[in-house]
Amino acid sequence: MRLITHMKHLFAPILVALSLSACTLGTETATQGASGGGSETLRLAQATSEAGDNETAARLFEKVLAVDPMSVPALLGAGNSYARMGQNSRAEAVLLRGHELAPGNAEVLTTLARVYLAMQQSERAVDTYDKALRVDRTNVAALTGKGVALDTLSRHKQAQGVYEDGLQLYPTNFILRSNYALSLAISGDIVRGTAILQELVKDPAAAPYVRGNLALVYGLDGRENDARATLKLDLTPQEIEENLATYRALRRMRLEGKQIGSLVFV
Repeated sequence: MRLITHMKHLFAPILVALSLSACTLGTETATQGASGGGSETLRLAQATSEAGDNETAARLFEKVLAVDPMSVPALLGAGNSYARMGQNSRAEAVLLRGHELAPGNAEVLTTLARVYLAMQQSERAVDTYDKALRVDRTNVAALTGKGVALDTLSRHKQAQGVYEDGLQLYPTNFILRSNYALSLAISGDIVRGTAILQELVKDPAAAPYVRGNLALVYGLDGRENDARATLKLDLTPQEIEENLATYRALRRMRLEGKQIGSLVFV
């Protein structure tokens, strides 16, 4: 069940960051693999992927893999492209092969974990992010993604601990701080969550998803006028009313003691 229809927050990211997007965190280029890493086709595929043409990028990565099936960069690139096209089972297959060939590659693991999140397999995502953090405990994509995965399971206190660990390393990271605030709010600490988000939206670099998170928190607190005013910057009147209806449903569920993590962190 996906209640959020027009919210501009994270999973518009680790998971564009399925893109993670997203909010594409941890986009360092994988360098482990066989000789395909330096090929012209691979470089073209990576550039095409960065330009957002996922279908063409996937075909190019497949060409590299036809010549060099052990190219971890090509497996990673294909996995990213498939995931962005919603072909999660194909993404999982190539990323598992990439992990088999390069078990110490944290980017392969974080990308695979994002795929598990998109498949609504949050427990597997947590386990996979943990593997990435064993490789690199400072990996911002893994820290962010693990927090989100825990929040989807409504394990908010654990999620907040992960965000706090991440903020110790990356105190200015918008995504970590915004997700932390949202986690606080849906676990009952609306005052503190709201205060953090109100600070974040003052920054000229604040992305629409930050305002979306603030509007959601206002909605959970019953502050519909404040939510409407915040959403006006990014959404149409119809989208605003749809979001407000969603906030009312989430607020009712929260007040009834129901878990809403999986409906918010989508």
